[in-house]
Amino acid sequence: MFPVPGATTPEVLAAVAATHPDREFVVAEDGRASYGEVAVRAAALATRLRAAGVQPGDRVGLSLPNGLRWVVGLLGAHAAGACALPLNTWYKPAEFDAVLKRATPRVVLTPENYDAFGGDDISTPCTEDDISSALETLRAAPAGETDLALLLFTSGSSAEPKAVPLTQGGMVSTARAVGERQGIRDGDRFWFALPLFFVFGCSNALPNALVHGATLCVQERFEPAAALEFIERERCTVYYGVAPVTRALAAHPDLARRDISSLRTGTANATPEDLRIAIEELGVTDVCNAYGLTEGHGHSTITAHTDPPAIRMATQGTPLPTQEVRIVGEDGAPAPAGTTGHIQIRGTITPGYLDAPEQNATAFDPDGWFRTGDLGWFDDAGRLHYIGRSYEMIKSKGINISPAEVEALLVQHAEVDQAFVFCVETDTGDQDVGAVLVTTTVEHDRLAKEVVDWARERISTYKVPRRTWVLTADQLPLTPTGKVSKRLLRDQVLTPST
Repeated sequence: MFPVPGATTPEVLAAVAATHPDREFVVAEDGRASYGEVAVRAAALATRLRAAGVQPGDRVGLSLPNGLRWVVGLLGAHAAGACALPLNTWYKPAEFDAVLKRATPRVVLTPENYDAFGGDDISTPCTEDDISSALETLRAAPAGETDLALLLFTSGSSAEPKAVPLTQGGMVSTARAVGERQGIRDGDRFWFALPLFFVFGCSNALPNALVHGATLCVQERFEPAAALEFIERERCTVYYGVAPVTRALAAHPDLARRDISSLRTGTANATPEDLRIAIEELGVTDVCNAYGLTEGHGHSTITAHTDPPAIRMATQGTPLPTQEVRIVGEDGAPAPAGTTGHIQIRGTITPGYLDAPEQNATAFDPDGWFRTGDLGWFDDAGRLHYIGRSYEMIKSKGINISPAEVEALLVQHAEVDQAFVFCVETDTGDQDVGAVLVTTTVEHDRLAKEVVDWARERISTYKVPRRTWVLTADQLPLTPTGKVSKRLLRDQVLTPST
């Protein structure tokens, strides 16, 4: 593994660029660049941002598509001592305006103004003098370990988005720890096609590649055929995917004619069946499973790439050395191994939500433990088993049912691409299990009945969905951050159309 010193991204970029200036850093649709070239462009952007009035501690918005400019924008903002504000390019105008009002960025980089701030032609080669000057700028960057690196807006289905600050030191140290668990090697090439403005990209995949001196091969958007061709052409070795991406790649007919055998490790957070697909069908033999959330830089626990596949499929691994993770009961006392309770994290996590003292008082206990709102349990080996969101638990006839457990079974059916399980109130005041099945199959009524009968043979009767709906992926309601909203989905299927 390539050792990269530094506790901030400008320090790390300077260290890699000084040692390996010609090593490829970014491969994207808007250009390819080495570490030396990215260092020069980030330093130039920092100079222009400061000329535009950006001061250390200010925020610089990034409203750009995935690509080389996005990466340079983030690192240039950091080199200017600013906190990067990744903006969701799926926002509607009102959502965009609301975030800008709360975050108050000094500057927002967009496709329209980027060239004016970037001030360089991506195709222009850099000289040794250019790189030497850039290294001086990066090493002198007014960014410290405890300074803010990112301000991310994350939302659930019903509340105003939360503004989550993350620090330079947390971003760098978490990325190092994640890469060690994944077994990142010198010369690795990361594949990433999800939005960089999510924590999985900007505070996980990108800094992971940076701190290990690796290459980030990033696509502007995910499309299975293009992704398979890109992975084959660029010989990507590190897979960053989620369940729908894994299934889409495995189901695409081009998989049979594309050589993606270069893939070895990475993260594919998902159900046991999705991990199996990544390992056995996509051939990502060392891929890891993880648990995390934005407040903890995306990963708080992760399996080791050397763990047996059965462990990587069934657990979310052990806590990262940068964080503490514990399970507590309803009384707040730590729960013993094997006991389901509330997941709390502490350590290298957000210092607290932006300008939200009441929210922070609820989210953190007096000892600094962050209440995630998730349920899980630790086994005797210290590995986390994630159960689901606490508010999503279903209580049917006095028995607690985990939606995540039922979802994990339903997606094992060959015709079910995704499953969303939630409670359905009964006329007697009890709760039944409801399920939405996502498929490309046209015979929806047949599939609904078949899946219920299939599930009845595999799980306890009280866990079998009593109400089942079948939808296609384009019918799913999304939150502003691009996630499926279970609340809106539940309302959608339970409210008769007019």
